[in-house]
Amino acid sequence: MSPRTRALPTRPAIPAWKIILPVLGAAALGWWGYSWVTRPVNPPLDPAARQGSVAGDWATLKTFGPRTPGTPGHDRTLDWAQAHLTALGYHVTRDTFPLDVWTDGGATVTGPGGLNVTGRALYGSQGFDQQGRLVAVPGDASDAQLEALDLQMQLAVTHCPERPWGRFAAALIDRGAFGVAIIDDCPVTPALSRAPATPLPMLVLDREAGAALETHLGQTVTFTTRTGEQTVQAANLVARRVEGQAQVIYGAHLDSVPGASGANDNASGVLAVLDLARRAAGTPDAKRAWFALFDAEELGLIGSRQFVRTYAYPMEQTRAMINLDMVGVGAQPLGVAATEDLLPLIRAARPGLREFEDEAQSTRETFGRSLGTTGLSDHAAFKEVRIPAAFLHRGLDGHYHTPQDTTLDPALVQDAARTAWTLGQAVLAAPFTPRPECGLTGRDCH
Repeated sequence: MSPRTRALPTRPAIPAWKIILPVLGAAALGWWGYSWVTRPVNPPLDPAARQGSVAGDWATLKTFGPRTPGTPGHDRTLDWAQAHLTALGYHVTRDTFPLDVWTDGGATVTGPGGLNVTGRALYGSQGFDQQGRLVAVPGDASDAQLEALDLQMQLAVTHCPERPWGRFAAALIDRGAFGVAIIDDCPVTPALSRAPATPLPMLVLDREAGAALETHLGQTVTFTTRTGEQTVQAANLVARRVEGQAQVIYGAHLDSVPGASGANDNASGVLAVLDLARRAAGTPDAKRAWFALFDAEELGLIGSRQFVRTYAYPMEQTRAMINLDMVGVGAQPLGVAATEDLLPLIRAARPGLREFEDEAQSTRETFGRSLGTTGLSDHAAFKEVRIPAAFLHRGLDGHYHTPQDTTLDPALVQDAARTAWTLGQAVLAAPFTPRPECGLTGRDCH
């Protein structure tokens, strides 16, 4: 008979909670440490930054050149403005987003007798090949005169149209033309104008190429344009104190149209916003205002609409958005267009300030302007979500959207910034009740 065996005692299994709790505690501690290290902080205020001026800022900004997204001048402006605002003690967020921009692959016209001339595609047009009989159209032709012409399935050639080129090209296409060639023999460079996005060739020729083309009037020729899109990085800059509320948002667009330095449109607005940020730096007002520089305004208010989507929650406390666009050249006295609820405050704060009607729909077929129903600059994006908005503007000067937009008056910029500040102070002093969230339809508001 074998001896009786007995199982040896074993250690009881460790309860799961004794493992899970320490792991969770370590994870929580690690997350707290990471959050502490990466938390946004206010940079120190550099006293020297408060001694800056509009004139000094303009001396730097104008050296960067055009600020079209995707260009060196655009990126240098973003870096410079971000550094400037950081030195003023603001936490600056650089919100980047991809942007598709139009590119020109060139244009050619070929025909009998060895005709072969080159040019460029009209901005905004699509690349295409089209053959047809070449007919001349006066550049000063009215819509009624165009109606009387036989343009069906023809290729039109014209000299320096009096109206914006994109609008004139659209009128020719609407009347049946299969293509448009504009001979650029203008005494001054016209304002940049966007062509309709239709798959018909629209191109621009210099004086010599245009003269060669006109020797073939009445003959069958071929227009060819090649265009495309390039994806570039755009960015909004948002400057605020970490604990600051967006009770008033001062904003301006920083981009310019291709080939234009954009002094008045809209370096003037950028300089005004920097001046406002300098005025508020180191004071309690810095905790009640945000300062925003929007990108891609010239392509359809893209940056400001991106901003509105990104910061929808903080803007529940926004009393007003004040937009500054083209405030450095005195084409007209400084004026304001504002939502109805702001007008009484504005009239009391700045008596005699010129008031103008914000255009309900674009009547200027210029470079990429949005055809939205609430305005032609970045304040429109805020009006669309029922945020009170004011638009400070001095009107269109003669160099609007041209390479000649190279100068501004710092005194006029400072005056616009002072006006914006006065309006902002009036808004902050007025009684305010945040509007309830009403949903997309607005039917739940009471």
